[in-house]
Amino acid sequence: MSRHSRRPALAVHPLEARDVPALTDPSQLVVDQSAFDSSHVLVKWRDGQPHVTFHQGRQALGNGLYRVNLPAAMSVDQAVAALRARPGVALAQPDYRVEIARTPDDPSFGSLWGMDNTGQSGGTPNADIGAPVAWNTSTGTGRTVVAVIDTGVDYNHPDLAANMWRNTREIPGNGIDDDHNGYKDDVYGYDFANNDSNPMDDNGHGTHVSGTIGAVGDNGIGVAGVDWHVKIMALKFLDSSGSGYLSNAVRALNYAVANGAKVVNASFGGGGYDAAMATAINNARAHGVIVVAAAGNDSSNNDTTPSYPANYPGDNVISVAATDRNDQLAYFSNYGPTTVDIAAPGQSIYSTLPGGRYGTYSGTSMATPHVTGAIALVWDAHPNWTYQQVIAAILNTADRIPSLTGKVATGRLDVGKAITYGDSTPTPTPNPNPTPTPTPSDTTPPAVTGVTFSGSGSAISRARVTFSEAINAATFTTADVTLTGPSGQAIGISGVTAVAGTNNQFDVTFASLSAAGTYTLAIGPAVNDLAGNAMARRATATTVVPSAVSSGQTFTSTDVGQTIWDFGEVASAITVNQDIAISDLNVTVNVSHTYDSDLRMWLVGPDGTAVPLVNRRGGSGDNFSNTTFDDEASQGIGQGAAPFAGSFRPESSLSAFDGKSAKGTWYLVVEDVAMFDTGRLNGWSMAVQGTAAAGSAAARQAVLPAPPPISKSGQIAWWGGA
Repeated sequence: MSRHSRRPALAVHPLEARDVPALTDPSQLVVDQSAFDSSHVLVKWRDGQPHVTFHQGRQALGNGLYRVNLPAAMSVDQAVAALRARPGVALAQPDYRVEIARTPDDPSFGSLWGMDNTGQSGGTPNADIGAPVAWNTSTGTGRTVVAVIDTGVDYNHPDLAANMWRNTREIPGNGIDDDHNGYKDDVYGYDFANNDSNPMDDNGHGTHVSGTIGAVGDNGIGVAGVDWHVKIMALKFLDSSGSGYLSNAVRALNYAVANGAKVVNASFGGGGYDAAMATAINNARAHGVIVVAAAGNDSSNNDTTPSYPANYPGDNVISVAATDRNDQLAYFSNYGPTTVDIAAPGQSIYSTLPGGRYGTYSGTSMATPHVTGAIALVWDAHPNWTYQQVIAAILNTADRIPSLTGKVATGRLDVGKAITYGDSTPTPTPNPNPTPTPTPSDTTPPAVTGVTFSGSGSAISRARVTFSEAINAATFTTADVTLTGPSGQAIGISGVTAVAGTNNQFDVTFASLSAAGTYTLAIGPAVNDLAGNAMARRATATTVVPSAVSSGQTFTSTDVGQTIWDFGEVASAITVNQDIAISDLNVTVNVSHTYDSDLRMWLVGPDGTAVPLVNRRGGSGDNFSNTTFDDEASQGIGQGAAPFAGSFRPESSLSAFDGKSAKGTWYLVVEDVAMFDTGRLNGWSMAVQGTAAAGSAAARQAVLPAPPPISKSGQIAWWGGA
């Protein structure tokens, strides 16, 4: 008996071809692959091959394509699999539902090539984010709040007003903090640049960004945003010139998280790594908030020259490059195959401007809101998803276009695919013997949650890697790990072995390394969990092999020069890489400031221990000139007089640090608590006495993810504009 004898016999029912006038431009039709007809499939045979199918019949559709009917007990999936296995079949697929792409009636929608590129103005058709395809699924629900941390937003703009977030717990204009969140009359957000409750845009940048994210769609005026119904929280920290201070950006981010934003658009950059901003981003992560950041407009590689906030390593941060209307990396855009996650349209982008106007800007600032709007739209469609699932949908569906290979980690944004990512395909044919309903498919990517280095003495020879969930061990090999030494040299990996009794821990082994310096381990991203989900991004971890140190060393901060404003605070860092057990510690400071009694100073250790050095001493005298705080000094700081040249005992004893390790980041915090007098932190240093720690590498926790060295932040500005 033939192995095919039990299958239904072939029957042919040819139909005549008919030409039907097209009522819709075919370019406006989109295929919905989540829906198809369960009664038949579409088949095309290779030339000269017999047309063998199932005995239920077929219909000729023209150009060699047939509609083949299925037996009642056969599913579409089964039929397609069986037909594709036959050498004579050139094509076999479901008969997907086709719909007219949803486009809004906004009169300037045709100018939005980033949403829907039809080739306008010399562009390449479909070099866009696929917004009309996404809008067939959802145009948004208004559930997702997006915080735009920028120059403010024109919340009265006719194309934005209906989509502005409103603090319903606040009574407008009564001068009272009704909701007790620390801000009076913060109805639309807050102006941190001017410390008032009116985040009106006096520059244009923030309003332009907001229009791309969420201009009201299908309202017959202007343009449409990616999410037609998103709620935009206006948080101003950049002034009318487009610049501002990082401390205000930190305040804005903390406000966004505290007041319900799920996504933050950060189309700004400048300065270096900042511990306060890193802490705020980690706080956002803890609350499930995604930060979308512009990669920068310097045409440089962020892998080698970090740009912040885009390069902060949290897995809730998405870094965005810019493309032009021909799917090329924009000439100005920063890039980075590891640190820049995705690209989006960012050149000649048309959007809203203050005063009811519209205009064209370019920059990674303009690319970023395309991604932010897409995240809001996807989250609206999947309100129960975690931030990891939303990010996975955005990154895993990006179009892998050749021009971005080696430039970004994924490709160009495709919200049309992202919005249906992870949706289960409906079973087209009822099963007479159904199995229990499966649990929802796992779409959460795995992540590295810990790395512990170990070895003999101070040397390292192994790293134990812990993932957030069970891992398919076959997908985690030496090819997925790189290790670099202090001078950037590559170090060979000898093995990756699953830890016995676990499914989420692996030992990465390599030759023993004893040379002093920082070692960086990078893992992934092609490491899969048991559901087949790959890591959303590459993970990095660092550890330091210590060098021998003398019994006494002085560490001097380069993080100085900050202005000490009225009622302001500065924190200057010193990072100590040596593991020294402290026996004595002295601090020397140089501060220019009129009216010394305005000031308080603390020394804060790596473990958070804080020792007050001076508390409003010196009366109307000026400056702290080479002032050394030393527990063994003959007089206390309260007995001295400005400019406090020499040695003094601090307000509290520095012996609080004795016995602790000096390794880590220390901060000198200087606070001004009065009006009228300002100053400058000119410099400070720490003299540490002690002995080198034993140096054992056993259970040495890595820094994960690895932050770059702290540097002075200074002023920052938006990434892009007119």
